Amino acid sequence: MIKIGAVFIPVTNMEKSAQWYQEKLGLNPIGAWPDGNGADFYFTEEKQYVTLIKVKKMPPTTFPDITDFQNSYFNFTTADVHALHTELKQKGVHVSEVEDHGAITGFDFYDLDGNTFSVIIDS
Repeated sequence: MIKIGAVFIPVTNMEKSAQWYQEKLGLNPIGAWPDGNGADFYFTEEKQYVTLIKVKKMPPTTFPDITDFQNSYFNFTTADVHALHTELKQKGVHVSEVEDHGAITGFDFYDLDGNTFSVIIDS
């Protein structure tokens, strides 16, 4: 059996991004890479790992599906999408409006480099 070991997120400013991810999303730091071009973090007690990797140029942060709907590469779930939306907004995070898509309700938020993240809850 395999599992995802870590999610890699491209960033252009390691110091500012590391601070943002800790303050806005509550990531727990593990450590910075010796060369300063990466930093490792984890979410929750289950140790879901996230690695920030410094890049020269940001890649696209979304991709179109067959209907041309733009999808984010990263999707989170939460027990209360409205509470998380309010919390992120209060922390100064750029968020979209919460939308009801029938089977799911969710919103997008964006980091300092414009990386797009979606958050959903099954309704």
